[in-house]
Amino acid sequence: MSLQETREFILQEKLISLKDKGKIMNINKEIIGSFGGKLIKIGNTYRIRELDDTPILTIGEKMISMRSSYKFYKGGEKEEDKLIGKMKRKLVSIKPKYWFEDPNENIVFTMKGNIFALKFQILKDNNVIAEISKKLFKIKGTYGVKVNPDLDDDSTMLILGIVLMLHHEKEEN
Repeated sequence: MSLQETREFILQEKLISLKDKGKIMNINKEIIGSFGGKLIKIGNTYRIRELDDTPILTIGEKMISMRSSYKFYKGGEKEEDKLIGKMKRKLVSIKPKYWFEDPNENIVFTMKGNIFALKFQILKDNNVIAEISKKLFKIKGTYGVKVNPDLDDDSTMLILGIVLMLHHEKEEN
């Protein structure tokens, strides 16, 4: 089963690395893909790749902004015609609030739960479509992502990208 066809993932970041990178495994702990960012943290670019290194999703971090913002692109390049949407953070709130919007600024996904404990849900139209949990894994930098089996492949890859950027936010804070 390929990365895009999988609906339950284990994400494990490489603990000692100059880059922000890691592996994506299925629940049988077989490596099915990878994720990574650049060494320089200013305006980082992240990619989710298949096992053969083909980029599926590219995420660009907005450099200078009042709020956290990330642009998601299909494939390996940051080209405007491949823009899928943006993940944003509410400017002022006690608990951080995040959402994902399409290029027309319609909210597609919202995130609910404790982002910093990596225990949260992703919702679409108020229905839970993904759950992220760290509790089953004793290894630092490892967490599970369970996506609704009815979700299409592209949306599943978006969910993975959102989870990785929320993890990045947690690390930055």
